[in-house]
Amino acid sequence: MLLALIPALSACDDLQFPSDPEGTLKSVVSDGEMTVAVSLNPPWTDVDRDGELSGVEVELVEGFADEFGARIVWRRLDAFAALSSLEQGGVDLAIGGFNRKDVMPVAGAAPSYVYYEEDSVLAVRGELPDDAKPQGDQVFVPQHLPLAELVVDEGGRPVDEWSEDVNFAAVPRWQAEALGLTPVDVILHRADHVVAVRPGENGWLMEIERFLRRHTNNLDERLRANQR
Repeated sequence: MLLALIPALSACDDLQFPSDPEGTLKSVVSDGEMTVAVSLNPPWTDVDRDGELSGVEVELVEGFADEFGARIVWRRLDAFAALSSLEQGGVDLAIGGFNRKDVMPVAGAAPSYVYYEEDSVLAVRGELPDDAKPQGDQVFVPQHLPLAELVVDEGGRPVDEWSEDVNFAAVPRWQAEALGLTPVDVILHRADHVVAVRPGENGWLMEIERFLRRHTNNLDERLRANQR
């Protein structure tokens, strides 16, 4: 059935169908294989106890590959190398919890549509107090999040340990619920999450975006399930 798609793809080179100058979609369908560059960035991309790749975007890519009956060849790289590898060839897709603004400056990498907006917020233990903003209070900030300076701007003192005597935290909104926190009406940072492909591979990108639109309506639950 997949082989039957190839003539149809070849016949769709007119202006009515997005084309791939490098033939990525046709190649994935015909070869039954896609190469994915992955940069570790939990909980989007991670490694489990057995050393196998895991995380929300890994799960999404595996589901996408299943629809084509394609095998995934993973290439683990740092963030910049993962994005740069698209231009060098041999890589069909790059993932790593990428923010759109981080992909745009990289030559040879093009972002998908923003499939998830991740708000990092101030949050407090229990119910929201009358004065919900920190007044010199300690605020837990996970080390991997660039929120410390923003917390200082809001009157807090960033700490990297989540202990019982710390009532405030700066975390993604999806994580606040898992920690039993109530978000304060302060958005510290917004990350526009995308995946990346080679520029111009519009037919390939269209298929990826169709899949993401169908399978990303429960991302908060997936993120909580994959958090360390």
